[in-house]
Amino acid sequence: MKAYGKINLTLDILGKREDGYHLLDTVMQTVSIWDELEIQHSHQPGVHLQCSRESLPTDTRNTAFRAAKFFLEDRGLENQGVYIFIRKYIPSRSGMGGGSADAAAVLRGLNEMFSAGLSAQQMMAIGARVGADVPFCVAGGAARCTGIGADVGPAPVMPDCWLVVCKPPTGMSTPRAYSLLDKYPLSSTQATPRMLEALATGNLRRVSRCVANRFDETIRLAPVRVLKRTMIESGALGAMMTGSGSGVYGIFETEQQAKNAVRRLDGQGRTFLVRPFREKLA
Repeated sequence: MKAYGKINLTLDILGKREDGYHLLDTVMQTVSIWDELEIQHSHQPGVHLQCSRESLPTDTRNTAFRAAKFFLEDRGLENQGVYIFIRKYIPSRSGMGGGSADAAAVLRGLNEMFSAGLSAQQMMAIGARVGADVPFCVAGGAARCTGIGADVGPAPVMPDCWLVVCKPPTGMSTPRAYSLLDKYPLSSTQATPRMLEALATGNLRRVSRCVANRFDETIRLAPVRVLKRTMIESGALGAMMTGSGSGVYGIFETEQQAKNAVRRLDGQGRTFLVRPFREKLA
């Protein structure tokens, strides 16, 4: 299975619930960078997981592990065993949803492997128990996500373009990013409605002008500022941090411009040349 990453075209913070979860309004877009998952039956009951990135946990702290566990419980298959191997390519702490993508791929894979016949909505409901971004990663394509991020609604797909994504050495955990964000006011001008209008026009330049991220506006990581400036100087129509960081994407009209930016970013972090993934995954 391929577990596709995402970028946030916008990310507004609208409030905070009593349980501590923040209320979001964000437009997410699947992109063509992915982890690879091998999922097999196992003679030993339960979930058995291994990962190419040794620093990642392989127990209930892992989103893919929890997704498999919840799927088996939901389908009454606790006596069954599954083995999962994750080959990681999406960088950690990049804001590209690698863990959520892995969990979503597990749900799609197990649904197929056990011929469970779950609809996308049913898989998304299980995914919401794992993490707020998992429902979007189950569906893929483009979507407006609200609530804590798990309520997935329609959005026009991003116009065809080239994207350069760079993850600097500096990382940012999601809990740390939210704790820093709480020191600042909530989003005053909301970017998501403007982005939806821009996407509906199919005009790449207008879309690029509407990218926004409340984390980027408030936390203002120095490496992120440098990456954005380098991308704009390389011809990007727009550049923005994705998620809670610290990955940065630039939007380019042509492949050549994007490749030139990749060369200029050499040594500043892990860099990827990707495109918007326009099809739904489930």
